[in-house]
Amino acid sequence: MSKIHLHIANANQNFTARELSIFKNAAKKAEAFIFAIFQQFDYEVDIIITTPSFILPTIAEDGIAGKILHSRLIVLSIDKQQRKISEDFVFETICHEMSHSLRWEKLPEYAETMFDGMILEGLAVVLEEEAMVKTGRQDKQFFLKEMQKTPQAEIDKMIAVLKDKLEGKVYDYNKIFFTGDDILLRWAGYRLGYYFVKQYLRQTDQNIVQATLASYKDLLYKLKSPHRDMRNDEDEM
Repeated sequence: MSKIHLHIANANQNFTARELSIFKNAAKKAEAFIFAIFQQFDYEVDIIITTPSFILPTIAEDGIAGKILHSRLIVLSIDKQQRKISEDFVFETICHEMSHSLRWEKLPEYAETMFDGMILEGLAVVLEEEAMVKTGRQDKQFFLKEMQKTPQAEIDKMIAVLKDKLEGKVYDYNKIFFTGDDILLRWAGYRLGYYFVKQYLRQTDQNIVQATLASYKDLLYKLKSPHRDMRNDEDEM
């Protein structure tokens, strides 16, 4: 029995029969990938696919975005005017959101601090990255490419700016995680989260499944002072 239930909002016939088939194939393959590596995926998830709105705008370069409303409800926003619909992009986005789903379903905690939020998103980016690699998919989103190619100098600069605020609970989420500013790159929170998680995996020899289900306290404890230790670790590699 399928664990992912796909609901396509298509009353206005925005999506063609071929595009509907792409969505269904992507969801089926994403489910198979997640189920194969997470024994904890023992529940069912609804995924709604719709066109973009002010509630969930897409990433213009990719024509897609995802949002999780709770552990068993995910929404994907797709704009085929921005980019031709890609099965790889849909697959990648579902895998990203399933990282959030698994944490919310299995861990009784919330991302309270800026660091927690970065880790939450970093885990999701690393999972989508591994999903693409392990399934041999080459058509990566602009978003993922940006995460992968962030220069170390920019990482160091963002850490220097934010290091005293990482454990704070009040911050400008939109600026940190989306828009950036004159100092912070666009998606700074995602970039640092991706960096922190990659360093955590190297330091602990854990895999992404173990890390996805680790508590924020455990991650913080293992990393101790992430903005300092991880830079040192990177320098030694």
